[in-house]
Amino acid sequence: MKLKRNVSFMVAMVMTIILLAACSPGGGSSETGANTGSAAGESGSGQVELRMMWWGAQARHDATLKVIELFEKQNPNIKIVGEYMGSDGYFDKLNTQVAGGNAPDLIQLGNNFPDYVTKNALLDLTPYMGKEINVADFEKSSIESGGMDGKQYGIVLGSNAYGIAYNTELIKKAGMQPPTGDWTWEEFGKYAAELTQKLGKGYYGAVDESRLPLYLNYFARQSNKTLYKDGKVGLGKEEIANWFTMWDNFRKAGSTPPADITAAYTEAPENSSFVEGKTAMHLVWSNQINAYQKAMKDEIKVVLPPKGGAGSAQGLWLQPSQFMTVNSKTKYPKEAAKFISFMVNDPEATKILGSERGVPGSSKAREALKANASEVDKKVYGYIDIAAKNSRSPDREIPNGKAFESTLVNMSQKVAFGKATISEAADEVLSIAGKVIKQ
Repeated sequence: MKLKRNVSFMVAMVMTIILLAACSPGGGSSETGANTGSAAGESGSGQVELRMMWWGAQARHDATLKVIELFEKQNPNIKIVGEYMGSDGYFDKLNTQVAGGNAPDLIQLGNNFPDYVTKNALLDLTPYMGKEINVADFEKSSIESGGMDGKQYGIVLGSNAYGIAYNTELIKKAGMQPPTGDWTWEEFGKYAAELTQKLGKGYYGAVDESRLPLYLNYFARQSNKTLYKDGKVGLGKEEIANWFTMWDNFRKAGSTPPADITAAYTEAPENSSFVEGKTAMHLVWSNQINAYQKAMKDEIKVVLPPKGGAGSAQGLWLQPSQFMTVNSKTKYPKEAAKFISFMVNDPEATKILGSERGVPGSSKAREALKANASEVDKKVYGYIDIAAKNSRSPDREIPNGKAFESTLVNMSQKVAFGKATISEAADEVLSIAGKVIKQ
């Protein structure tokens, strides 16, 4: 009987301990583990590790890593591992990761983000808007630029515009007046040819930009065409042929370098004839001005790209630079959303990033940056103000744009080297445009 009483007592004690543990804070709750409850994004107090992928120049990498470090100090339970590279090969690597189910949690994308929506690769951020993601100081149009089919897939990191950057020292050396940006394509070509002549051997007036899809789109918009509209190709063979013809004429006039020199450069800041001081003018996005200026000793300034002439439409637009998106398969959507909000709203973070990814979407961030802007950043803000007055609404980018870009680059080189006629090149570019849209 005594033994039975002792066993009963021990059982009662064990049951009491179990009940007390279940009721106490953290006592066996499923919310305490870093991986438990991950389908709903609940990491509790456990350690969370997020992978983040972006492309850019070294200035962007350095700034982004500083923001990550700042975020981690304020959120010690969240670690962010950066995966970054130049623009070349970025989407090839990302596409491989997406196909293999191993994409990062946070993904920097451009206006091609709809391509990844159709692959079911991106998380709908709508449930986190106004909660983990603060967009109170964003214009409606900025927010909507990251949406598709009534859902939010990306948060814009900044807005940009195309501009012609020019090397002030080379213009002085040529003894010419700086460009004003009030010019037609014909006037641009003549100005560049004169620069080439006056600068002498080894120098050229402008970079050959015939391989750039969005510049082709800018050109097409001046005749009320566009690369992509309503699910179809929005331009014809005539516009593409006119594009190749114009650049071929520039090449023959000496406005741009010969084919072999053009092919030797990517014209990114790390590999650029413009940075090396061999060409005097180069088309850049406004958010690239800092990177180009840091890469070269000569001062650069920026003016509007050429117009289409009398009766032409406005080609320029304000371009959302990049979007930060979240992998649809992430285990930690709330933490990922929290970092995005930090990146675009935190005063110190936005100060670190500056205008490197474009002029911020947050009005508070913009005003703070203007107050303490460097001389280069003042140029960026000033140019955006000018571009905004000379722009109209953007078009949706062509789907599967990298495949289209590869063909345009290839055909522009073939025309330059005399390996394809302009008619053949235009046919091929138009054909691939139709194919990528149907993919």
